[in-house]
Amino acid sequence: MFSRVRSIASARVAIPAPQNSFHTSAASLARPRRTRKETIIQIRKNNLLKQERKRLEVEEQKPDYIIGRPTEFTQSLLSPRQVFQAPLEAIKKPSSASQEPTDSTTTTSTPFSFGGSSSSSSIFGSLPKRPLDVTTSNPSGYQHFLTNQEAELLFETVPQVQVQEHMVRSSLVNEKTQLPIEQQKAELVRRITAIENANAKQVVLENVRRARLAFQRVEGDTGSPEVQAAVMTVRIHNLHDHVTRNRKDKHNYRRLRVLIHQRQSILKYLKKTDPDRYHICLDRLGLEPRAIEDEIVI
Repeated sequence: MFSRVRSIASARVAIPAPQNSFHTSAASLARPRRTRKETIIQIRKNNLLKQERKRLEVEEQKPDYIIGRPTEFTQSLLSPRQVFQAPLEAIKKPSSASQEPTDSTTTTSTPFSFGGSSSSSSIFGSLPKRPLDVTTSNPSGYQHFLTNQEAELLFETVPQVQVQEHMVRSSLVNEKTQLPIEQQKAELVRRITAIENANAKQVVLENVRRARLAFQRVEGDTGSPEVQAAVMTVRIHNLHDHVTRNRKDKHNYRRLRVLIHQRQSILKYLKKTDPDRYHICLDRLGLEPRAIEDEIVI
């Protein structure tokens, strides 16, 4: 009997263990227990991540106190950099084929001639009589508050009137040859008075004129709160563009802060007097109510 028990025990020991070690015991599935220090560190990390997420959400919802969102009015303003980078077309010089042929056998013996060849002309030589081939320019505006009606009168009607006056004074003047010369003069004046040839101050003055025309309540209105806020917005855009490119210009940086607070105060006054006009003005300027009502820290 004892031999039989031994054989059974040996047979049980000889049974190999299963290869799959998966089982559902609580001890094997339990997570490793953390220490108190590790738990505190993880809680602190989670809190910091929540704070950073909230801060990013607030920054995304925070309005721009300076520029605001783009609107039809703000997009119509001229930027000095964009104006200077897009100059007018250059005046085309007359081609050599269109010039009058010169006699190659004749030579000039003036002391001001460059060499003795016929191709080199004198410094005081006569200019060609035909006008330069000037392409018609379409400037985005004119200096000195020149309107489009005045520009059309000055550059389209005046040349024809000048030709008629020349024809009355002299019978040798021909309209066919004199009219292109007068048109050339008018085109040159157009290019000189164009806003593309103006300095930064003239560009800002043109933007101020556009702001007054866009926000005036009656003709000649220059003192209503809407007009004052629009003019301040023009100057704020100009100073912001300058300060972003010149970080160390503290003087203009202070002027920018002063203008922003002045615009805030004038819009707060408009809100007290007429809330409807206040909201309409904010929509056209691209500003949020929070940018005016909250405390501004720049």
